[in-house]
Amino acid sequence: MTKNVIAMMNHVAAHVANNMSLIENLKQYAKENHVPIIMDAGLSFLLENIKKYQVKTILEIGTAIGYSAINMALAGANVVTIERDEKMYQEALKNIKEAGLEDKIKVLFIDAKEAFLLVENMEFDMLFIDAAKASYQKFFDLYIPLLKKNGIVICDNLAFHGLAEKNANLDNCSRNLRAMIRKLNNFKDYLKSNENFSTNFFEIGDGMSVSIKKS
Repeated sequence: MTKNVIAMMNHVAAHVANNMSLIENLKQYAKENHVPIIMDAGLSFLLENIKKYQVKTILEIGTAIGYSAINMALAGANVVTIERDEKMYQEALKNIKEAGLEDKIKVLFIDAKEAFLLVENMEFDMLFIDAAKASYQKFFDLYIPLLKKNGIVICDNLAFHGLAEKNANLDNCSRNLRAMIRKLNNFKDYLKSNENFSTNFFEIGDGMSVSIKKS
């Protein structure tokens, strides 16, 4: 084995180790600062589907600190991700730079309901929705025209901490929270009845769905 090969292997190993450390730091930051990020089981499920469906291009709605975008990029995908909160946007840029993934992840600082014109000429293998729960159907309808043939849509937080599950007790919830839960449940019904997609729901993480675009 040549010195160049050994040096390259050491560089790759160091890069992987650095990113593993970064991932753990991001999880700790999210916990300390009450930033909602995808749960471990949900992340594993997400990455498994990226591999299963050979996903190379992803549009993510909801960047937060870049945790899921970084993980998806490390899995081999190119990611365009949308974030409307300036603090989260700046934090995501910092974390993506630290991960050395600036060539794999593009972050758009804009409300997702207003971002279509910035991506309308792009095509994606996957749409990942993990943002404002009351707007899931708006995001879905707005961006599915950008999906390639047999593209997939993955949604997270469909159980919303158990509040959006069947027979959940919402008596102690605020009026706004109940309205949001109603919209989230309506979206799940919408996915079930959408004849252009085949959707399965999974009790993984905080509740996830995978919708496959029919050819």
